[in-house]
Amino acid sequence: MSFRGMINVDPAALPHVADGVPRELLLRALAATSEISLITDAAQNILHASRSFTAITGYSEAEVLGSNCRILQGPGTAPETAAAIRAALARGEIFQGDILNYRKDGSPFWNALKITPLRDESGRVTHFVSVQRDINARMALHEQLRFQATHDALTGLPNRGALDAHFSRVAETHPGTPGTPVNLAVGLVDLDGFKDINNRLGHEAGDLILTSWAARMQARLQPGEFLARIAGDEFVLVIEDLPEARAQAALPAVFERLGGSIDAPFDGGGEGISIAMSAGVVLSPRDGTTLQALLRQADAPLRAAKSRGAAEGGWWELAGGAGPDAGGAGASPVPAPGRQAAGTEPGRAADTGPAAAADAAARYKERLFGGGLEMFMQPAVDLLNGGVYLFEALARLKLDDGSHLPPAAFLSDLAAAETDQLFRTGLDQVLAQLATWDSAGLAAKVSVNIAPSTLLDPECPRFIEQALLRHGIVPQRLVLELLETETTDWDLLSGPLNRLVALGVGVAMDDLGAGYSSLKRLSMLPFTTVKIDRDMLTGLRTNPLETLSLIATLVQIGRDFDMTVVAEGLEDLGMTEAAAVLGAQYGQGYHLARPMPAAEVPGWMEDFAGPGVGRQLQTGLGALAFHWKFMRLGSPHPHAVHDCPLTGYLDIRGAVNSDVGRWHEQQHRAESSFGAGQMIVDWLVREIRAGR
Repeated sequence: MSFRGMINVDPAALPHVADGVPRELLLRALAATSEISLITDAAQNILHASRSFTAITGYSEAEVLGSNCRILQGPGTAPETAAAIRAALARGEIFQGDILNYRKDGSPFWNALKITPLRDESGRVTHFVSVQRDINARMALHEQLRFQATHDALTGLPNRGALDAHFSRVAETHPGTPGTPVNLAVGLVDLDGFKDINNRLGHEAGDLILTSWAARMQARLQPGEFLARIAGDEFVLVIEDLPEARAQAALPAVFERLGGSIDAPFDGGGEGISIAMSAGVVLSPRDGTTLQALLRQADAPLRAAKSRGAAEGGWWELAGGAGPDAGGAGASPVPAPGRQAAGTEPGRAADTGPAAAADAAARYKERLFGGGLEMFMQPAVDLLNGGVYLFEALARLKLDDGSHLPPAAFLSDLAAAETDQLFRTGLDQVLAQLATWDSAGLAAKVSVNIAPSTLLDPECPRFIEQALLRHGIVPQRLVLELLETETTDWDLLSGPLNRLVALGVGVAMDDLGAGYSSLKRLSMLPFTTVKIDRDMLTGLRTNPLETLSLIATLVQIGRDFDMTVVAEGLEDLGMTEAAAVLGAQYGQGYHLARPMPAAEVPGWMEDFAGPGVGRQLQTGLGALAFHWKFMRLGSPHPHAVHDCPLTGYLDIRGAVNSDVGRWHEQQHRAESSFGAGQMIVDWLVREIRAGR
């Protein structure tokens, strides 16, 4: 069989190739693979480089002829992969695998590589044909999954697995011997009374405080310092490379710097909350001591620091008795005056404990079902044209003094029957409010949260239908947002959801991206809307690239399923711009509007101008999202430079005529430079971390 017959290519139609590569050989190469990148001789010297090779690497054919493919390898290339390639080629075997290579401009790219030997009639290897594909997107996803596996989802700090790996690396990199001077410190850090915060304000407020504290701590960490979250409000700090002769003396300055993380109050959902923290610290040589042993040793000084209190002489204690009372180096030389116990307000003693909590729960229930339920409204806004998509109804408990408590303060104490009653009362209020708005000329759509246990009530679909008829509201104006619980049996929900969709009611999956079964549910259940979990956006400022990729993936998933996509948790203009640029049509969050009493909605509507996120980018996050979505696909920026949204941001920052502006101009060429694009990314990340 001829090679021409195998691939149906006319040799005369083949493009010109380098001297020494006959057309018949090229036909053989095409028979071996459909995406030729390089042809080399048996000594692996390049004889031909295709246009795809030039597009990927930036090298022209003329620049690489006669060279060895090792010119693509660099400092990040895994030596074991390079060795595996050499070994396979020496044996005349096919190599297939992934390798980190470097372009002409020095920027790295992950390369899916396949090298196939070509043999003559006698079986001798005469040439090699290689295929290369840029797989940065796949490896970026792999890196995101790795990050998620090794980092805490709430705070973004390394998790227990990452801590164990880090400690092992520290021990292996700087091995010590028994009896050598100490040069390593391990601290067990605990936020004091944090359970009281969760009990009083709810877990949502507690999570907000934890996230803020972790961000403050990360900003204060210096090289050689590693902080991980191991559980709840428990953290581990590893400090390496302490001066061996003065390790103990070096610690006070470290803990004074880190102690500044709690100097300012934290936002506890509209309430300023001051917290305290304690730490037990142990010093150790790198002599094979296990992390578990060090943490056990740190537990006693942690308890001593907690019982003493920061105001009495410092928030940390060093194992070995060098505490504040002894005037040793184990105590922070700067006390923390004015820091009250976690979760308490100035001048108010903590009122916690099982009896107090049960009493509060009983009072809240009595008030809730005695006329204290009030449904606040928070709009979800069209991020492009500024219109209101719908209002989400959010339950609030109105107290005698006129203040309101969020659902976290009372929902967890409700039994299933009480949750059903809360939903029915709230839905009736919301539909009545829609009718009131209609009479005032304000047509709106609303969403109401519903628990799976309520949805499983056989009477639930009929009750919803009757409520809509009673208030004269068409089903299409109601969306039900399904709240997930750990015990939700999603298989049982298919029937009730289908009945509601058949009625015309929309069904939304709340918190897309949270939990492990979201994608399976999305494909099996008749959702019409997905809401991207607010926690997915919290990393935009600390880990912007990883977070942008994750949000873009979730938006695309929603689009692929032909669903309305709403991004929750848009707390500032930067997050709003980034969500809009990445394709989320609707957004919700404090930057757009806070939850408000229903009576305030008409007035708010008159004054609301809308975000109108369009072509003018005003923030570093928006600019990074715009640049990243083209760069990740290897695509040049569209339109002319002067009409590009990124140009507008560079103009605001006075950077149009700088190096950044010149890098940006390159992104508008067909052969846009990946290296220049990466430098723009680095510059924008610095802008974001500077708060711009």
